[in-house]
Amino acid sequence: MFTIHGGNAAEYKNYLSEGQRKLLEKYADTFYMHVYPSHREGRYNDTFEKRTVFNKAHTQLNNGIDNLKNYTGGIPFPFPQNGAEAMWNSRFAHPHQSIVGVLDDVAIYLNGNQQLRRQKYRVEFPFANPNTPVGVVDDKIGVNAGLVHISVEKPERIKGQMTIVHEALDQVTNGRKAWVYVPGSRRVRRAPSVGFDTPDGPGGLVTVDDSLGFNGAMERYEWSLVDKKEIYIPYHSYAFDDPDVDYDTLLQTAHANPDYMRYELHRVWVVEATLKKGANHIYAKRRFYIDEDSWQIVLLESYDGRGDLWRVGILNTIYDYAVQGYIARAQVFHDLQSGSYIALRLVNETGPSNFTASSKGEKYFSPANLRKMGTR
Repeated sequence: MFTIHGGNAAEYKNYLSEGQRKLLEKYADTFYMHVYPSHREGRYNDTFEKRTVFNKAHTQLNNGIDNLKNYTGGIPFPFPQNGAEAMWNSRFAHPHQSIVGVLDDVAIYLNGNQQLRRQKYRVEFPFANPNTPVGVVDDKIGVNAGLVHISVEKPERIKGQMTIVHEALDQVTNGRKAWVYVPGSRRVRRAPSVGFDTPDGPGGLVTVDDSLGFNGAMERYEWSLVDKKEIYIPYHSYAFDDPDVDYDTLLQTAHANPDYMRYELHRVWVVEATLKKGANHIYAKRRFYIDEDSWQIVLLESYDGRGDLWRVGILNTIYDYAVQGYIARAQVFHDLQSGSYIALRLVNETGPSNFTASSKGEKYFSPANLRKMGTR
C-alpha cells in the first residue's frame, strides 16, 4: 500500500516501535518498510484451540512465574493479566510437534565481512503432541517443554559436533540440560549450563535467551504488561525465505534487504522486562511486542546499563497451512552501537524445514543415543 522511510517516518511514528524508528533514523538512506493490507485469516488447529480453552479455566503460574500448573498444551493464558502470562503465551505458540531441517545463522559486519554457522537440527515440543488428550496436564506429560538435537555442518573446524538439549518447563527447578559430542575425542560430555546472557551465534551478537525472542528462566527480571496497541509488524514473510534469493542479495550491509520484508498493521501486547536489583544481565531492560493473533514475539528492543537502546530484533512469521498455525521464522537482530547484525534461522540456501515430521520421542534425545550417533 505504501512505504515508510526516513523521509516520512514522522507521519507514522504512532504506529512504529522505538526500535523501528531508530532503524529508520540510523539507516535513513537504505532502511524502509513496505506496508501491505492486514490479514487475520489464520487460525490454529482444532486441538490447539481446544487445549487453549481448557487452559483458560485451569492453567496457573507456579513457582513464582517460572512454571505452569495444570497446563495441557496450546496457549496457557488467552487473556493474560500480567507480563509473565503474556510471555508464557509467546513461549508456547507452537502448533507443531516437530521441526526438522537445516538452518543458517549469518553475522554481517559493518565492513561487509560475513560469518556463517550451519546446523542440522531436530526440535520436538512434547506439549504439542497431537495424540495427548486435552486435559492431560504438565505432570503427566513430562518435565521438558522442548527437546533439541543439533549437528554442526559449518564452519569446517567444528563440523560433526552434536549437541542435545533438554529445555525444562520449569527452568529454575529443573534447569536446562545439555550434552555435547566432540568428533575429535569421540566422547559425549555434559555441557556446562548456559543461558541468560551467554553470547550465542556467529560473532556473539545475540544472547542465549534471545532465541525465539525469549527463552529460559524469567527470574532475573520484573515483568510488566505495559500496553496493547496497533503497530506495523513483520507478517506473512514468505518472500524472506525464497530459495531463489541468495544471501548476497538478502543480507546487505547494516540490515537485511527491505524489499524481501513485509509489514502489516496488527494489535500487539507490549511487555517490558526490567532487571531486578542485584541480578546480572547485559540487558538492563527489554521490550517485547507480541502479536495478538499468533502470540509470536515479532519485535523486541534491548537496552544497555546506561539506558540506551542497544539491540533491535525483527522476527518474521509465516502461516503454515499443513500444521494450521503460525510458525516462527527468520530473526534479524541489529546492534545499533556497532552497526553489525545477525540473521538467524535462514533457509534460503539449505531448503525449507519440515514442520510435520514424526516424533522420535525422548529416547532419541538421550546422551546414550547421542553417543551412538557419534560413533556410527
